[in-house]
Amino acid sequence: MLWKWFIRSKKNVLIYLMITIIPTITISHALALQKVQEIENHYMYITENYAQLHARHIDRFIGETVSRIDMLATLIEINPDDLSNVEEILKRTRDKDIRFSGFYWSNPEGDILIGTNELANPINIADREYFQKAIETGEYTISPAHIGRVTGRFIITIATPVLNNGEMSGVLLSSLRIDKIEESVIKHSDDEKVSVIDDTGQSILDTGFNLARDGTYNYTVEIDKVPWRIEAQIETTEGNLYAKAFFTNVGILFIFTHILFMLIQYSLLKRQIKIEKKQNELQKIELVENLAASTAHEIRNPLTGIKGLVQLLSEKYNDEKDQLYFNVIQQEVNRINTIVSELLLLGKPTAHKLNTYCAKEIIKEIEPIIHSEANLKSVDLSIQFAYDRLPISCVKDHLKQVLLNLIKNALDAVNENGGQVRICLEKKGTNCVIKVADNGIGMPEDVLNRVFDPFFTTKETGTGLGLVVCKRIVESYGGKIKIDSTIDKGTDVEIILPLVLDKN
Repeated sequence: MLWKWFIRSKKNVLIYLMITIIPTITISHALALQKVQEIENHYMYITENYAQLHARHIDRFIGETVSRIDMLATLIEINPDDLSNVEEILKRTRDKDIRFSGFYWSNPEGDILIGTNELANPINIADREYFQKAIETGEYTISPAHIGRVTGRFIITIATPVLNNGEMSGVLLSSLRIDKIEESVIKHSDDEKVSVIDDTGQSILDTGFNLARDGTYNYTVEIDKVPWRIEAQIETTEGNLYAKAFFTNVGILFIFTHILFMLIQYSLLKRQIKIEKKQNELQKIELVENLAASTAHEIRNPLTGIKGLVQLLSEKYNDEKDQLYFNVIQQEVNRINTIVSELLLLGKPTAHKLNTYCAKEIIKEIEPIIHSEANLKSVDLSIQFAYDRLPISCVKDHLKQVLLNLIKNALDAVNENGGQVRICLEKKGTNCVIKVADNGIGMPEDVLNRVFDPFFTTKETGTGLGLVVCKRIVESYGGKIKIDSTIDKGTDVEIILPLVLDKN
C-alpha cells in the first residue's frame, strides 16, 4: 500500500526524503559523533586519573626508598672505613626491607668492597654511567633497569655517594627490586593495564593482560623521581559506540520526523483543500456570472409583464381573499427581481465606469436611510467620520449597495432594545477603512468560514448572494473585505479600499 502511494506521488517521495530520511540520518550521524566524543572524553578522563594515580604512587615509592637510603648513608658516614660495621648495617637493613635485592659498598674507584649478597668474583662498576654521574655530582643517581650481576634479578640501582669531612669515602649501592614495584602497582590497580617505560624505551614493568587495540584508551604521564613514563590503558565494554548511538538516535528521530512529515502532509492537504474550495467558489461565481449575463434580462422582462398583470387583476378583483393572493404574488415577484438585480451586479460589477468619490460623502448620502432603519428597530446607530479626505475610485451606487447591505445585516443581528451599530471611517496609510460593527448575536466559526460562499445563508428569506456581491464589488475596486465575529459579542466588518493618490 505504501509502495503504491510512493509510485503515485513523486512529490510525496521527495518530501519524505527531505523531511524524514535525510534529516534522520544526518542528525543521527552528528549526534552519534557527539555521543562518541563524550564517551571517549569520559574514558580518557578515567585513564588519565589512573595514570596520574600510579605516577604519584611510584614517585612516593621511590621517594620513600631514597629517604631510607639517605638514612642508611648517614649511618655509614659515621665510620665508613669500618667495613665489618658497614656490612652489619647493610645486612640488617636488607633483612627489614624486602624491597631491596641487596646493598653494596664501593670505593670511589668502583670496586665493590662488601655486599649483603655473596660475591663470587670481584666486581668493578666504574664503567656504569649512573656510577660515574654519582661521583661527578656528589648526589644520588638511579640506573636504568637491568639484570643484577650478583642476584640475576631485574633491578634498578641507586648510587648514593657518602662523604666524610667533604671527601668522598665511597658509594652506597642499593639494588631495588622491580618485582616489588610491580606488586605495589598491582595492589593499587583495578582493571587497567599499567606499563612503565624508562628513558631508553625499555619496558620496566607491565601489569594486566594485553588489551585489544579497538575500544582501548591510553594516557601517559612522566614520573618525577625517575626518568620513567607510566602509561595507563583501559578497555571499554561498550562495543561499537558509534553504531549504538547512531541507531538509537535513528529510532528516536524516525518517530519525530514521521510526525513532522504527517503534520506537513496534513498542512499540504488542508492547503490543497482550501485551493480546491477556492477554485470551486470561483467556478460557482463564474457559473453565476454566465447565468446572470445570459438570463438576468430575459428573466426581468417577463417579470415586468407578470407584475403589471397582477396589478391589473388586483384592481379588478377586490375580494379580500383574492387581494391576499395578489399580495403574495407581488412579494414573490419583487423577491425574484431582487435576486436578478444581485445577479446582474455579481456578473459584471467592473463593467461600469469608475469615478473618484469621497467615501465620507457616500456615507452622508445614505445616512438618512440607515438612521431611519435604526430608529424603526430602536437600535443605537453612531457614525464616526475621519478628519481626512478619503477619495476612492468606485461606482457610487454599487458601493452604496455594499454599505446598505452590511448595515442592514448589522441591524438584523442586534436586539431591538439595547442594540448598537457603529460605523467608522478612517485613513490608514494609503487606504480608506470603513468599519461596520455591531453587538449582536455573532456567528460561530463554521458559519463565518462560509459567509462568502454563493447561495449560503442563515436567513429564512435570504438569497445567499448579498455578501458574495459585496465581496465581488469591493475586490473589483482593488480592495478587501474582512469579517470577524464572536458568539454573543457581535460582528465587525472591515472594508479596505485604496485611496486615490493626489498627482500633485
